[in-house]
Amino acid sequence: MIDLLLQARKGTLKYHEEKDDQEGFATVQESEVGKVEMSKSMTEAEMIAQCLIFFLGGFDTVSSCIMFTAYELVRNPEVQQKLCEEIVQTDKELGGKPLSYDALQKMKYMDMVVSESLRIWPLAPATDRLCTKDYIVDDGQGLKFTIDKGTCVWFPAAGLHHDPQYFPNPERFDPERFNDENKRNINLGTYLPFGIGPRNCIGSRFALMEVKAVMYYILLKFTIARSAKTQIPVQLRKGFTNVGPDHGMHMELKLR
Repeated sequence: MIDLLLQARKGTLKYHEEKDDQEGFATVQESEVGKVEMSKSMTEAEMIAQCLIFFLGGFDTVSSCIMFTAYELVRNPEVQQKLCEEIVQTDKELGGKPLSYDALQKMKYMDMVVSESLRIWPLAPATDRLCTKDYIVDDGQGLKFTIDKGTCVWFPAAGLHHDPQYFPNPERFDPERFNDENKRNINLGTYLPFGIGPRNCIGSRFALMEVKAVMYYILLKFTIARSAKTQIPVQLRKGFTNVGPDHGMHMELKLR
């Protein structure tokens, strides 16, 4: 990251593409617009602002993702058991060493579980974009209108994630949607946990690593279980804010 900041300061920031990247399905893939090399240099104030949003912007979102993932594992014990088996196997392969980046990227079922959690519980209910030119929307079935240049357009991520047209039986927690075979059929424009395009979430890779690492160490030692205070289904707080429970989330951790 220090190297990226130095490049940005000098105005020599370059796009770098890795062919064998396995950072996870939910990681935002950059568009061709975002791959264009920029010659604009950044001021110290701009760099500080980007660093702050990179780190501070991940506190509430990462903790919420961990919370909802744990909630779904309580509701779906068979998924939790399968994930635990992968975690135990990974721990054996590490031979007692701490979790490494490479080992985390090889955990396919972990990625499937977190990806499905982000589908059901997108941390931001919507994302917005500014229309840069007049655009005609025509669905071919009678719906036709023009979005004028300068119009701010909101895309309902939560609505897309729960649309049966794109995700059959959308209320069911099913990590198999994101296995190697099925994820090829997912339209990336309908799955927006971190946005899409050149203005996507800058911290998506960092956030996913945090969530997976925390879930790894919790499930390595504990089973996440329902408590007397666990609310199923959970009651969400009202309002156009980040998704969250109205009265907190209560679960138990039981030693294995």
